Amino acid sequence: MIITDHAKREMIHSAISEEEVQQCLDYGKLITTQRAKGELRYLKRIEFKDRKIVVIYTYVGNEEKVITTYPIKRKKQWTRPTL
Repeated sequence: MIITDHAKREMIHSAISEEEVQQCLDYGKLITTQRAKGELRYLKRIEFKDRKIVVIYTYVGNEEKVITTYPIKRKKQWTRPTL
């Protein structure tokens, strides 16, 4: 697995470990594929106990190249106040 500089910065900023990224690549659900800059990019998502993360990657030869990764922030559920 190759991790780009941009992905490393995002991992540090969002406290995402390389192990979580590898688990997402191995066991995550493929959400979409897209052609960008002449390469085919894949987006996978995985849900852990405390959060969901997304990994965008492509293939370089036989290796995966992680382009970026970020957490999905959950919106707080709004509840109606009781009177």
